Amino acid sequence: MSAHLNSKVTGLLNKFRTGEISPAEFQELKSGIDGITDSELKEIMSSEWDKYCNYESLPEEKIEELYSNLHITGEDVKPRFTLNRYWMQIAASLLFIIAGGLTVLTYMQRQTINTLAEQNVVIRSGDYGKSLVTLPDGTLVHLNAKSSLTYNNDFGIRNRKVQLIGEGFFEVEKDIKKEFIVHTEYMSITVHGTKFNVYAYKNKEITEMSLVEGSVSVKTEENSDKIINVLPNEKVTYNKNTGKVTHERTNNRIETAWLNKELVFRSECLGNVLDYLSRKFAVKFYTDNDVLLNDLYTGTFNDDNIESIMKVLELHYKFKYKKINNDIYIMTKNN
Repeated sequence: MSAHLNSKVTGLLNKFRTGEISPAEFQELKSGIDGITDSELKEIMSSEWDKYCNYESLPEEKIEELYSNLHITGEDVKPRFTLNRYWMQIAASLLFIIAGGLTVLTYMQRQTINTLAEQNVVIRSGDYGKSLVTLPDGTLVHLNAKSSLTYNNDFGIRNRKVQLIGEGFFEVEKDIKKEFIVHTEYMSITVHGTKFNVYAYKNKEITEMSLVEGSVSVKTEENSDKIINVLPNEKVTYNKNTGKVTHERTNNRIETAWLNKELVFRSECLGNVLDYLSRKFAVKFYTDNDVLLNDLYTGTFNDDNIESIMKVLELHYKFKYKKINNDIYIMTKNN
């Protein structure tokens, strides 16, 4: 066999000894050893033995144990070339090194797989409109504007956990063996299969879960030991400023209205209208007249642009408004 192959095998052994060998190179090393002659293997083994000169000689029982583990009987010990006891010890030592290397290699590969599994997938929606996400288990998540959904690469294998920032409507694929858990900064929601809306923007005062179908259990940051069981058309709201938790009935219309392009309000308090617009467009309203918020408003908006909607409300209520970044100021006085 060529000197090039001998050199390559020696180089791969050096990489193996220093722990720098890759899985592909390890397979190449095994093939290389099978492809060289007896005398060439003897020469390489002799060289490798010199590098391990401080190793103690293997006891007889260790050598017998090694052969036993390899299913080799005394009758089968017919080396590819004649070995005296000294060379038998070299072969056994190298075999132990390689066997140990296989264990290390397997461990390293397992660690690599675990590391990859622990890496996160992050999905972010845009500044406007909504996005639809299909998770590996078939669960559908509608993300509102300025929202993000995070989950592990191995989602669905050991568990089904996601983290939400912003707002999302979940249609969870049923799996009785693996609970589906939504984590937010202040609330955790556990389900098996159901439909619900979660509102959890970082810059908003509240975190909220409203249930449309099925059943869920909720735990809040304020009282993680208390589990709140929620039924359809109920919602749980956590106030970040006060730590207050409310569990109440809802028709889910305002909570899920952002899913529909058409906005319909029937005798709705203007305060609720603004609350919905705040959620849909990720803006915050300020007004100098709280009485105005109690006025009942009926109307339909087909536009998905907050500026167009505000111009309609401005004409209807004869107020002035000013938008600064994500804040909208409604001014009724001195008009």
